[in-house]
Amino acid sequence: MSGSRGLAAAWRLALWSAALGLGACAAEAPPSAAGGGENAAAAVRPEAPLAAEDSLPPVAAPQLTAGERRGREVYDTYCWSCHGWYGHGDGPLARGFREDLPDLARAVGGSSVGALVRRVRRAPPAAGATAVEGAAWHGLREPELRAAIAYIATFAEPGARGNPAAGRLIYGTYCVHCHGLRGAGDGALAAEQSPPPADLRALDLPRQAEQVFALLKTRGPTRHRGLMPEWGRLFGDQQLWDVIAYLPVLTAGR
Repeated sequence: MSGSRGLAAAWRLALWSAALGLGACAAEAPPSAAGGGENAAAAVRPEAPLAAEDSLPPVAAPQLTAGERRGREVYDTYCWSCHGWYGHGDGPLARGFREDLPDLARAVGGSSVGALVRRVRRAPPAAGATAVEGAAWHGLREPELRAAIAYIATFAEPGARGNPAAGRLIYGTYCVHCHGLRGAGDGALAAEQSPPPADLRALDLPRQAEQVFALLKTRGPTRHRGLMPEWGRLFGDQQLWDVIAYLPVLTAGR
């Protein structure tokens, strides 16, 4: 086994051992991502776990520069397992931290690349710093960190409140079973519900965006007689906005 493949395999085994409860997140520097290439990235990060993914309306993928594609390799190899598919801190190993992980997409949108590189590479953490600062990722080289940050910046359009691609992942996991593949309220579980799930095609977005956000966050049980959860108990505000950002894509063919 070559050196780069051996490092990738060892790191992959450590990640999945921790995910299965066989180990804990260690604050040690990971092996360099240099030379890992597409094979290492694809081997570590699995495909999106959506049974309905192929049937849901897709979100147009951003056109990545060469540097952003390199950043995707770094992120897929060393970051997604804790920070999640779209940087919300909801990856399979996030529970190994005592504190909630920061929302990387929001952090990148509000800070310079240089400031973020210095924050990640800080070791030991300054007083009051979060648990993630000065942890494993300061072991990556600065060009790799810069590339990863450039890729994270592509998760949402500048000024947008949500990321429709991230919203598609949530919708396909939690919403499609009731609201259906096009938001018509005709999902597999819809026939068992009274009143039936809402027809999302009737929403007037973005005009009703704030109303929809409030409904998702706190008013589900009241409006739907206990059938729809208060999604604010499971998801952060940014993830709810991701779902709302996806709804126009979902219902575009109405």
